[in-house]
Amino acid sequence: MKVSVLILTQNNQDFIENCLKSVKDWAEEIVVIDAGSTDKTLAICQLYHCQIYHHPWPGFAQQRTLAAQKAKNDWIFYLDVDERLTTKLKQEINNLVPDKAAYQLKRENIILGKWLKQGGWYPDKQTRLINKQYFKGWQGRIHEYPLLEGEQGQLQAAIIHLTHRGINWSLDKTMIYTDHVAQLLYEAPHPRCRWWHLTLAFFREFWQRGIVKRGLFEGMEGFITVIYQSFDAFIAYAKLWELQKKRTMGKVYQQIDKELLEKGEY
Repeated sequence: MKVSVLILTQNNQDFIENCLKSVKDWAEEIVVIDAGSTDKTLAICQLYHCQIYHHPWPGFAQQRTLAAQKAKNDWIFYLDVDERLTTKLKQEINNLVPDKAAYQLKRENIILGKWLKQGGWYPDKQTRLINKQYFKGWQGRIHEYPLLEGEQGQLQAAIIHLTHRGINWSLDKTMIYTDHVAQLLYEAPHPRCRWWHLTLAFFREFWQRGIVKRGLFEGMEGFITVIYQSFDAFIAYAKLWELQKKRTMGKVYQQIDKELLEKGEY
C-alpha cells in the first residue's frame, strides 16, 4: 500500500522535524500544506523532500480537504505536527489487506508530560487512514470529521500525541478554542446566557471527565487537566454571554470613560 502522509503547518519549527522523522522512511510521499510560516518550518520540510503547497488558513476542515486533493496516492494518512507515527502502527498498516473506506486508530495523549489514559483521553479514536476514492472532504469547525462513502475499519496500534506542553501553552489554546465554541453557540442561537449556564458547564465537565471517566485519579497531571477542561467549558459560556450583549466591552468602557470625564471624576 502506497501512502501519502498529509501534514498542515504554520510556524511549527519546534515540532515538525520529529514528526517528519517518524514517517520519512515509511511514507511514499509527504505533502505539506503551509499557511504562511515565517520561521524555519519550511526549511526543515525541504530537508525531508516534502511536497510543499502554500495556502492561507481557511480552517482545519478546508485545509485538510485541500491536502487530500494534492496527494498523488489513493491512500492518505493525516498526521498533525505534534503527533508521531509509531513503529507498531506503521507495521500494522504495512500488513493491512484493506477492505474498508477508511481506518480509525488510537491516540496516546501525552499531557503535562504524562500519558493520560483516564478522563476521556484514551483510546481517543481518530480517523486518519483514508482511501480517497470514498472520501468527500472534511466537515465541521470544531472537532472536524471526514465525510466517507463506506465503512470504517479499526487499527489496534496508536499514534502518539505530544500535547498540552505546559500551563501557559494550554491557556493559549483555551483562548483560541473557546472563541470558536462561543461563536458556534451564539450562531445556534443559544438562549440568553445566565449564571447557571456557566455553572452547569463547569460542573458537568468536572463530573464527566473527573468522576465518571476517572480523570481525577491520574495524579496531579490528571487533576490539573480535569480542572483546566472544566475551566475551558466555563470560559466558552462566559464568552457567549459577552457576545450576546448589545454592546461590545470596548464600547461599554468607552461609555464609562466618557461619563466619568463628564462628571469631572478626573
